[in-house]
Amino acid sequence: MGAAYLRYIQFCIFMGNLGFFSNAFFGFILVYLTLFYIKRQFGSYKYLLVNFQVLGFVFASFEFLFHTFLHTYNASLTYFSLSRPLGLSNYAMEWMMGIYTGLYSATICQLAIQFMYRYWAIFDTPKLRYFYGFYYFIWVGYYTFFGVLWAFAVGHFFAMDDFGRKYLGDEILLRYERNITDIPVLGLIAYEGDNIRWRNVYGLSLMTLISTVQYSIIIICGHQMYIGMKTKLAVLSAQHRRLHRQFFRALVIQISAPTIILFCPVFFMIYAPFADFEMSFPSCIIQSGFTVYPALDSVIMMSCVSEYGRAFKKLVHNTKEKYAVRANKEESKETVKNTTSTKNLTTKL
Repeated sequence: MGAAYLRYIQFCIFMGNLGFFSNAFFGFILVYLTLFYIKRQFGSYKYLLVNFQVLGFVFASFEFLFHTFLHTYNASLTYFSLSRPLGLSNYAMEWMMGIYTGLYSATICQLAIQFMYRYWAIFDTPKLRYFYGFYYFIWVGYYTFFGVLWAFAVGHFFAMDDFGRKYLGDEILLRYERNITDIPVLGLIAYEGDNIRWRNVYGLSLMTLISTVQYSIIIICGHQMYIGMKTKLAVLSAQHRRLHRQFFRALVIQISAPTIILFCPVFFMIYAPFADFEMSFPSCIIQSGFTVYPALDSVIMMSCVSEYGRAFKKLVHNTKEKYAVRANKEESKETVKNTTSTKNLTTKL
């Protein structure tokens, strides 16, 4: 079964490319509509939406450039790449891989921030001032801090040592036809003999803590909005009630879909090494779903919030009018040209 997993690598590369181009397309549409067609109703929330899309594009771009993969083997989870773009060394690539995972953490933090905004917009509107002006950089610092912390946890605590290279060397060579010393690789290995590898546990604990904080914010704000939204929204206009409900529904789908489909399986893979199953599995198959999530998020937002539907129709209408005017001008020029030619010919005759 040597090199049997290389075909999965090709599939993951295809998914990475698909995620990059689809995110560029749908993300651009959402950002363009948010900035130029939807202004009055969204307030400062539009900056959160644009920020999230930009971060999602950077996340997809990292995968497009570096093509990282996961592999589960017995008491380990290996994170590696088979290429070194831009002439980077293995050490530099390993930190770029860590930064890539940090971007994943930052996206979760941004979802938590969005839940906080929607909660305050309904129950404590004076606090929305913290999303304007220089206060907005508090939130930029928030998701940047946790993103850097996650990247450090992966890049430092999962760095490969001699035991890790010996433990995984034959497996990587068998499945992917690469010498482990020739490729950038990070690894979570649960045990070294009969002892727990505490260095890896520290990194895993830090990642778990970050995720727990963000999901706690999401769950608490989501629950409070669910049980108290009906009463609070009763005093608002029908338009604002509809908008708040649509944003809440979009946020619930944004966090529920990836949690069930992507994040839970990934955390299962992270903790599976401690069960020490005798197995070899190309976990990159599950990982490939991350690359298309930013594009999926754009589609979710535009589908749930009706303002985007109206804005998109307006964009299409304006585009048609623009080209119609241009076509009429071209037609007028052609008519004038033909008329002039006819007059000249008549004069000569």
